[in-house]
Amino acid sequence: MENDMVIKNHFVKGTEVSSLIDRSDKRFVCCKVDGHVQDLNYILPRDMDAEIEFLDLTNPEATKIYESSLRLLVYIAIKRIDEKLDVRFFYNVSRSIFCRVNGRKNMRITSRFVEAVRREMERLVSQDLPIRKKRMSKEEALAIYRKEGLHDKIDVLRYRPENFAHLYEVSVDGKSYHDYLYSPMVPSTGYLKKYNLRFYQPGFLIQVPRAECQGEIPPFSDELQFAITLAGASRWAEKNDIDTVSNINRFLKKYGALALINVGESRIANMLTDLGRDIANSDDPIRVICVAGPSSSGKTSFANRLTFELMSLGLRPIRISIDDFYIPKNELGSEVDIESVEAIDIPYFSQVINGLIQGEKVRLPTYSFKEGIRRIGKEFSIQSNQPIIIEGIHALNARLTANIPEHQKYKIYIAPQPQVNIDNHTPLSMSDLRLIRRISRDARTRGSDAKETIAMWPNVRNGEFRYIYPTEENADFIFDSFLPYETCAMRNIVLPLLDAIAPEDAEYTVAQRLKSIVKYFLPIPSDDVPCNSLLREFIGGSSFKDAR
Repeated sequence: MENDMVIKNHFVKGTEVSSLIDRSDKRFVCCKVDGHVQDLNYILPRDMDAEIEFLDLTNPEATKIYESSLRLLVYIAIKRIDEKLDVRFFYNVSRSIFCRVNGRKNMRITSRFVEAVRREMERLVSQDLPIRKKRMSKEEALAIYRKEGLHDKIDVLRYRPENFAHLYEVSVDGKSYHDYLYSPMVPSTGYLKKYNLRFYQPGFLIQVPRAECQGEIPPFSDELQFAITLAGASRWAEKNDIDTVSNINRFLKKYGALALINVGESRIANMLTDLGRDIANSDDPIRVICVAGPSSSGKTSFANRLTFELMSLGLRPIRISIDDFYIPKNELGSEVDIESVEAIDIPYFSQVINGLIQGEKVRLPTYSFKEGIRRIGKEFSIQSNQPIIIEGIHALNARLTANIPEHQKYKIYIAPQPQVNIDNHTPLSMSDLRLIRRISRDARTRGSDAKETIAMWPNVRNGEFRYIYPTEENADFIFDSFLPYETCAMRNIVLPLLDAIAPEDAEYTVAQRLKSIVKYFLPIPSDDVPCNSLLREFIGGSSFKDAR
């Protein structure tokens, strides 16, 4: 990043990274030492020649650390207001963090309370209090959690395979507060000046800087349909007591793997039923069903499941993948972003779709990403009552279906939307879950190791922010493809792949973060996963073939 700073030198053992820069300069929130992300309090373990890169909020890893540190600040501010209160964080509103305050029966959050939190956060920031990392035995950490009433953290710590733990400590007016958020922290509260708080019933939001916004806080957009879907997912998880890692593990121990699998699969089936009826009962016959979503959302398996759901209602849809309409590699200009809609042969796609709708016979192509070539396949025609399911990351882009009347289109946005927390203060990242899915799938289908998949993930994410997320609010239906058992099923697949990434690799930091999530879930046998599950797209063994 152009705003980062790099120092190359020979350093002596015991050098603290923060001593190499002006400590009053709070622009840089973390660093990379020979490619590995470290907090600024990192002490070099030996005499060494090293390249140290200081990262600001234009860097995605830096914004993750900043956001985790902000959650710590919010927690301490709330405890300072009322010692009996705690907070639970959720990723479910407009690139913000939703905060739900717990601890008092029938407590209602008001704008006055949010303002009190803001004032306390500002006071803590102005004092520039050190955030100290401590290593201790699990028993010592459990004792601290018991003393401070952090029972959710006690439950999770029991599943930690190591016999030690790390905690972060902040001392305020002679009282110490402890927490751990599965992330490095900034060195002190004085770094945390950039955030917005917004009253948002029944809690409040923290708006945070984003790397894709060059380290600025994006404008608030109340994406109502998306927020409703996420809130519903959260209520469902809490109602079934599978809203945290420890609750999922407890469910497994009590009821077994098949029960957890069936509960999750039943939810998917129920959503498919609702969706199928909505399409089949449309006042105007739906000609095109557009299915879009970010990478590793389960689009292909979902399109197959939807095909058979509609068949059960008397429709006979065909499925077309937009991926088959990529411009051949030798015709694609070097300046074209492969993640953009410009990499799609839009005129050819429109010709095929319009021809099908008009009752013509057309030949559907297939595209080989390995060879970068497109082949013309078998001939097709459809009846007037046959809808076309088109799936791909750009399916909701209006340019692809511009000649089809809006009332004849049904638009679906699909993505896993996990409303599951490691503990109250650490929600499971949606993008990290998709990366875990992709690591599992790429190793099986493309022969790619986890290092390769992690290395290309930033480009995938950039493409999503530019080309996919802006279209999600155009959807008629938002489909949550998350399965509460999926991390358990992928655990033993993904951990060895992450373990293969060496400490000297640039991808090691991300691998360690993903391991810190996956290792807390109890494993379940992948053989127990139904052959028609969306998860089979990532772990293999799917019963679906090409629905054409």
